[in-house]
Amino acid sequence: MISGPIHGDLPRHDVRMDGVYFVRASASEGSVRVLPSGSFSYCFMVRRGTVRLETDFPVSRSFELGPGDAIAISGLAPHAFLSAGATAQPSAGFDLRSMPSPDPGHEVDIVLGVAPSEVLALGSLIMGPTFVGSAQHPDLSHRLWRAVDMLEDEYGDEAQIDRNLVIRRLAETMAINFSRRTFADRRSPLEAPLEPPHPQQLLSINAFLRAPEQPWTLADLAKAAGMSRTRFAEEFKLVTGQTPARIISRLRLTTIARRIETTTLSVEAAAEEAGYSSSAAFVRAFQREFGETPARWRRSREVHKPQSPLRSAPARTSAPSRRSAADPPTATPLQERVVR
Repeated sequence: MISGPIHGDLPRHDVRMDGVYFVRASASEGSVRVLPSGSFSYCFMVRRGTVRLETDFPVSRSFELGPGDAIAISGLAPHAFLSAGATAQPSAGFDLRSMPSPDPGHEVDIVLGVAPSEVLALGSLIMGPTFVGSAQHPDLSHRLWRAVDMLEDEYGDEAQIDRNLVIRRLAETMAINFSRRTFADRRSPLEAPLEPPHPQQLLSINAFLRAPEQPWTLADLAKAAGMSRTRFAEEFKLVTGQTPARIISRLRLTTIARRIETTTLSVEAAAEEAGYSSSAAFVRAFQREFGETPARWRRSREVHKPQSPLRSAPARTSAPSRRSAADPPTATPLQERVVR
């Protein structure tokens, strides 16, 4: 999870993490796991074992995660977690249990934070995964794990007053530390953005995601952001290292790929919705992006579709409601199926 967008010319824009919650998760050796897609921001922290994260947005990257490592990712970005010896497509979800809970002794033991926030998910999507390594970033890692210790204390005592408020504040503290990591190294767009995203840039991406079938142009995106075309294009590339057209193309194909996977959408209809002049042009673009044709993409995911409670978590399409800080978070299917 990352904190709200920051810009040098503006005061800090904090994002309340209403509804945030944490669970313990585990996986056996040789497994491939996924988290639910949708407007979530995830904090994935490894207590024991090793796992490799593979993600395709904003660029294809792989992260080797070991004990003490943590990473923040967007639920809007395609991804998979592979434990040692994994070779197959995703076949199962993470085994979930409440915090705190006895250690079942699986090869991989994880602390998982979930923030059901559209703003955070969009910000994480644009910025890309944020990695905090126990060896590479010991100070930040220590702060994150110290917050986890306090979270387990709070989850272990349901009688404490303002318990949910404390959990939310601890999560926001963790988000600040992820933000510190994001902006600490600005050497390469692949490692970290040269500039944090302007809040108005998030408005343009949000507008696109709400209507990806529209024939978006640079002028349309700039208008949605309330910026001139020149300023929008320049600042967008500073953030992502890529042009708005390239990012929008990837977002559009990613959105369509998810629909191909979960619905009976035909290739012809997908090509039209994605704004391509022909099915052949769409198939070529899809194959360049994902390494396989739309038909093969659908078949492989039908065969290996994971039967997991994580798959049933809903994707939010609207901003979270404003509730009292002390109100308990609304339960999601993921929370309801946690083993307690």
